[in-house]
Amino acid sequence: RRTVTLTDARGGVPGFSTHWVVPSYRTAKPGEAEALDLLSEILGGGTRSRLYRELVVKQGIAASAGAGYQGNMLDDTEFSVYGAPRGTATLGEVEKAVGAEVARIAREGVSSEELERAKDRFVRATIFARDRQQAMANIYGSTLAIGGTIADVEQWPERIRGVTTEQVKAVAERYLRPARSTTGYLLPKPAAEN
Repeated sequence: RRTVTLTDARGGVPGFSTHWVVPSYRTAKPGEAEALDLLSEILGGGTRSRLYRELVVKQGIAASAGAGYQGNMLDDTEFSVYGAPRGTATLGEVEKAVGAEVARIAREGVSSEELERAKDRFVRATIFARDRQQAMANIYGSTLAIGGTIADVEQWPERIRGVTTEQVKAVAERYLRPARSTTGYLLPKPAAEN
């Protein structure tokens, strides 16, 4: 586990992000990249994600929390989670709560219903993105640039639909281990240092 801390006078709210090296669509075993995409959606893909519902809505300790996966890379890539506190909550509390959600998925997995909802949201967003020419160019261009094919783009929704709850749990358990993470903290400079 590695950490880096930066302070900046322009930073108003402290924040953190934790990153893991994971396979990309090009380097992953069959189904792993799709499972990582869906894990990202379930964990931190917007207002219906676990992190948003648990930390922002239910506990009220986070101003923001989410996750991301950058699958269209030539070599291995990154999976990340992030958060920033709200009110009297501390950055440590938010980081601990984010870590607990990551660990919970690695330990318990996700429900079939949760996975199906994530698949629907994820595929629907991609289909709507195809309504914009620039998005289509990006989808095809990024896939072709890393050695993918047009068939890969066309078959992607089927592959997403084929991901199982076991695959999502397996990638969380295999890749999102705290001992293999790098966490960055961005803190505001104390007033005396400005």
